[in-house]
Amino acid sequence: MDLRRTHAARIDPSRMDGARRRAALGMAALIVGAAAIATALPAQAAQAKAPAVEEDVTMFEMVPGTVYLNGGVGHEQAERMRRDARNWPLRLTFSDKSNHEFVAGVRLKIFDPSGRAVLRLQDAGPLTFVQLPQGDYRITARYRGEALERTVHIGTGGLDANFHWLI
Repeated sequence: MDLRRTHAARIDPSRMDGARRRAALGMAALIVGAAAIATALPAQAAQAKAPAVEEDVTMFEMVPGTVYLNGGVGHEQAERMRRDARNWPLRLTFSDKSNHEFVAGVRLKIFDPSGRAVLRLQDAGPLTFVQLPQGDYRITARYRGEALERTVHIGTGGLDANFHWLI
């Protein structure tokens, strides 16, 4: 329905005095403005939405107090993570030592020097990058029932820690 035609047929400004004419024209301007806004808002909302994301992009997740990046399944995803690795102080890699294949599904726990868990993941790997301050940490990684434990020190250049299972 065309609002301009409907309102033009009902309101004839030439038959109105000055005050009524200004009021009618003001009302018409409001109607046209409202229609313009109503059509512009969906377009602006679509533009304001987050940019399109590839389906296999690794997602950042927040854990109380600890930020980490987990993924690396597939060559492309692993390469994207490796390109960003320098921005993460702790970089963990999980693999099967018998054939050097990456593994996922690792139960990961990282503890600070006081024994407080700073990160717990039920399904880590094959690459897990963690934002942690410099210092000493104890890392426990469990894959297919076999646990590997390591005490590490994160220095100014960060740390690459590799966990390999012979399974």
